[in-house]
Amino acid sequence: MNIVKWDKIQYQIENSKDIEELTNLKDRLRAYQILAEQSKQSIETQSKIAIYKARVDRKCGEWLRENIKHGNIEGSNQRDVVKSKDVTLQNVGITKNESSRLQKIADIPEEKFEEILQEAEAETKKVTNNMLVNISKEIDKKERIEKEKEKRKDCISDIEIRKGNFVDVLSDVNNIDAIITDPPYPREYIQCFSDLSLYAKKHLKDGGFLVAYSGQYNLPEVIQRLSEHLTYVWTFCLYHVGKKQLVNGVNIMCGWKPILIFSKGNKKMSFSAYDVVVSEQMEKHSHEWQQSESGVMQLIEIFSKPGELVVDPFAGSGTFLKVAHDMGRRGIGAEIDA
Repeated sequence: MNIVKWDKIQYQIENSKDIEELTNLKDRLRAYQILAEQSKQSIETQSKIAIYKARVDRKCGEWLRENIKHGNIEGSNQRDVVKSKDVTLQNVGITKNESSRLQKIADIPEEKFEEILQEAEAETKKVTNNMLVNISKEIDKKERIEKEKEKRKDCISDIEIRKGNFVDVLSDVNNIDAIITDPPYPREYIQCFSDLSLYAKKHLKDGGFLVAYSGQYNLPEVIQRLSEHLTYVWTFCLYHVGKKQLVNGVNIMCGWKPILIFSKGNKKMSFSAYDVVVSEQMEKHSHEWQQSESGVMQLIEIFSKPGELVVDPFAGSGTFLKVAHDMGRRGIGAEIDA
C-alpha cells in the first residue's frame, strides 16, 4: 500500500510525545484502515495497519494516564484537570469514554501487549480497539478474583469445613438448628437430595429447618426426594438482581431460583417470613456455583438465631458458613472437592 510509509510511521510512534501528534497519527491510521478495507488490500496490509494503530492507541493511553486526572464530568463547568491547567480532555479533542478506553489499552502489561501483537502479525489477523479493551478488562477481573481469593482465605480460616462426603464427615454433628445449603443441580447429582433428606432427619433438632437451593429443571424430583424424610413447608424465590440465564432445554430466560424449605416437624412455621430473597450480582471468584452473601444472609436471619448451629453439607467456597459466622452463628460444613 503505497500511501503508507511504514518507516516514517514507526519513527513517529517512537518519537511522538505530544498528544496532538499522537491523535493526528491515530486518526491518519484509522483513515488508512478504512481505505485499505474499501480498496480490498491484502489481509497482511490491513493487519499491519491495525498493529501500528494499536501501538498509537497504547501510547495515547499512556500519555492520558500520566497527564489527565479523571473525575466526574457533568456540564461545562466541571472538566478533567491536568497538571497543566490549560489542557483538558475537551481541548485535546478526546471524549471521556475514549480516554478511558485508551487508558485501558495502556493498562495491559507490556509483555502481554507485545505477545498480542506478535500473535496478530504471525496469524495475519486484525487487532481491534474493542479486543484490546476486553483483554484489559479480563486482566483486571482476574486480578480482582485473585485478591478476593486471598481475602476469602483469611475470612474462612477459623471456620470448620471438613473434606469429604457430608454423610460421612458430618456424621457426628447432631442437634443442628438449621441446614442451609446449595447442592449441585445437574441431573447426575440428583441422589444427593435423597441423602440430604435422610441426613436432615437424623441430625436436625425437632422443628429444625432444611433450606436448600435448587434449579428449576429437575425441581419436581428434587421436591420428591427431599420429601422422603422431611415435611415440605414452602418454596422461596431467590431473585437475581441484574442477572438472567437462558435455560436451553426449555428456551426460558430465568431470573430467579427456588429455595426449598423443609422441616423436621410441623408444616406451619411458628414465625412469619417473606418468601422473596434478593441476591445481589457478583462474580463467582471461588467456586463455579458460588452464591452471593446478600441472599443467604436473609435466610440465616430467618431460620436461625445467634449462637445456634448452622450446617452446610455442600460448603463450596464457604460463603454460607462465612455469613453465618459473621452473624454470630456457629457453623460447620463439608465439601467433597478440595
